[in-house]
Amino acid sequence: MYTPIVPIHVRVSWWLPGLLLLVLLSLSACQPVQAPAASAIPEFTIAVSDDAVSVPEVVPGGIVLVTVQNNSSIPMDIGLARVLEGSTPEEVIALAQGGEETFIPLLTKASLLGSFNPVAPGGERWAYIDLRTGVFVVDATEHVEGMPVTGASHLNAVFAADEIVGTTEPVVDVAVDMADFAYAMPDEIQTGPQLWEFTNSGEQWHMMFVVSLAEGAGVEDVMAFLGDPTMAPPGPPPFEFAPDAGIPPIGVGERVWLESNLAPGEYLVGCPIPDVAAIFAGEMPLSHIEHGMVKMIQVVE
Repeated sequence: MYTPIVPIHVRVSWWLPGLLLLVLLSLSACQPVQAPAASAIPEFTIAVSDDAVSVPEVVPGGIVLVTVQNNSSIPMDIGLARVLEGSTPEEVIALAQGGEETFIPLLTKASLLGSFNPVAPGGERWAYIDLRTGVFVVDATEHVEGMPVTGASHLNAVFAADEIVGTTEPVVDVAVDMADFAYAMPDEIQTGPQLWEFTNSGEQWHMMFVVSLAEGAGVEDVMAFLGDPTMAPPGPPPFEFAPDAGIPPIGVGERVWLESNLAPGEYLVGCPIPDVAAIFAGEMPLSHIEHGMVKMIQVVE
């Protein structure tokens, strides 16, 4: 088991559970169900049963279509991660099972490629992912409402991409560049099914949630709700997550394509992740939203 050497400020002790819960809630409706038609882009399937994860030992590198199938009898949360140079799959697997206490140390060993939360029994999800080459870990565990459960049973598999095969870029409707700390993307987006390309060009991990605000609510209300739970205003969240939109956390340099389908209206997009550089320096971290990684977008007919 990897022993964390990064000092975690006291603020993270209340902030991180809220983030993890937010990630689970915001991504539960983010993943499209219908896989795209066959194309020139290579593909492979990850299949999860009640007792194992099945994936080819070697898959095509480069841009690939990854389909995740849940053949088990329960809803599953299924995530993918790149093993960083100097780390091992065994270290990544051990940290992925450690709950909130090991989430930040996990980032020093793995680059997140996104997750599918949850995948219903008999269901499937898909994404285009630029794997490039490397060694990867699949982590699958039973979906639970609320915080991840430390000590829960996990199923894992390891696979590799040795050679770049996929060189065809998907046809993109919306390009989103996530940097430190801003979204470069259109202010106005068309309604209906759209393929969004998410690129993390920053030096930290990033994500995007997409919400419609309650009447009279603003960015400050969202930040207050996501902050210290002991100080959060009473009542329901001042926002509602948009279905089929957003992306889970992805690591530095990663690219993922997901289909979104937003109804007309105004939406707030934001990244609630903490400033990891501040955490590593032993300082009190601000969230990326507090650094300005938040934006209003308009979806039109």
